[in-house]
Amino acid sequence: MLGAGDCTDEAAEKILSATVNAQLNAPIRWKPKSVRKDGRASQLEGNVPVRSDLSDRFDLLFRIKVDLAWEYTLILRHLPSGVNVRRLDVRGTHRDRTGEDYICRTHKHRWSEARDNKDVYEPTDIRHDPAVPADATLEALEEEYRRVLLDFMGECNITVEAGYNWVSPPASPETLPLEGLEEYP
Repeated sequence: MLGAGDCTDEAAEKILSATVNAQLNAPIRWKPKSVRKDGRASQLEGNVPVRSDLSDRFDLLFRIKVDLAWEYTLILRHLPSGVNVRRLDVRGTHRDRTGEDYICRTHKHRWSEARDNKDVYEPTDIRHDPAVPADATLEALEEEYRRVLLDFMGECNITVEAGYNWVSPPASPETLPLEGLEEYP
């Protein structure tokens, strides 16, 4: 039984349709998603709201592992429920619950009420080299990040509007403060 704020197949289909005017009109904001004991970011997360004609709120997330910059994830998320309506794992690794292994393979997850995120498939619409690049730094992969983001937005029928501009992930995420935490002597 679905409660208030839950995502439905109907809401997922609507946000992915070309009829709801889904768009990005603000820059991506980057922050550390997780931080090592030494204070350096181990994972970065970029976030930008997706504006649409729907009453439900959605956002687009971009997660990058700093030490494995070639392995990253893009997510179209339904905010009230936290459901990942679409997820793209570039060169990601995990075992699918149906038994198929995805070892350093680009794949997508399609959400539904019946199957959750278990519908996994290899995309043909993502322009990137499936092999791990020789120079796999945040700086070296910036153009790929931009291109793959646009490809992912294409599947999700999200357009770029005034106010949006690409913001590169911090090239050298040195020590980043954790918001809301104070240091004590």
